[in-house]
Amino acid sequence: MTEYRYLLTSVANGVGILQLNHPEKRNALGWELHEEIIAALDAWAEDDDVACVLFIGTEEYFCAGWALDVLQDTSGDARTRFTDLALKLMLAIYDYRKPTVAAVAGVAPGYGMDVANMCDITIASENAAFGSTQVKYAMNGFYHGILRKTNTQRARRMFFTGDPIDAQEAQRCGLVDEVVPVGTLRESALRLAEQIAEHGAELTTVLKEVALRASNMDHIGATAYELRVTHDLLQRGLFTRRIAEGLDRLKSGTSKATERLANS
Repeated sequence: MTEYRYLLTSVANGVGILQLNHPEKRNALGWELHEEIIAALDAWAEDDDVACVLFIGTEEYFCAGWALDVLQDTSGDARTRFTDLALKLMLAIYDYRKPTVAAVAGVAPGYGMDVANMCDITIASENAAFGSTQVKYAMNGFYHGILRKTNTQRARRMFFTGDPIDAQEAQRCGLVDEVVPVGTLRESALRLAEQIAEHGAELTTVLKEVALRASNMDHIGATAYELRVTHDLLQRGLFTRRIAEGLDRLKSGTSKATERLANS
């Protein structure tokens, strides 16, 4: 596996774990970390051993946003190259072909929150806080990313004020799907990522495509599109194997879905 300077990567149980690892900057995204995340995602895009990607920092902090010293120390073409690199990263995460989970602890300001919002699902520690803080530095935040997960008024309030909200409020308004006790973030987020990944990369890639595309269609187009996807899946050997396995589990009373419901 590739060695990175500011990134720890590993693959286990179908999950590609992408851990930001620049403690001196609290994982702020400068030139190198941008490039390393893009490279890691690219390496896993066609890797059948990876069915889901988990973004995580530590149990104390996730990502401090853009490396502001880079912006302060650059101008002209260099600053343009940096913002172009940021766009490349944002698109790489936002349109990634496999499901992504963000695990957020501590304050996730500005671009740190944006990275989480680009992921499909966000799990937060009770100590997490989220804010579109770019406005404090006379920049705009990533409004579309906030709006994607919450309502218009909440998105605009965060976007216009830059004021943070805590983990419980983030869950209430939809930025976060689950809040977990401090110290259990990695375990909880990895459990979710593994539940997604157990379906295998062939299926999760198809499901991610549906999630990305169907939400931008009208109801008739989306219904027709999703039925065509179902028709395609029914032709695959994967379906033949899974339907047989599923029926056997139902007959024996060992459905994974009902087991999880009973244990939740």
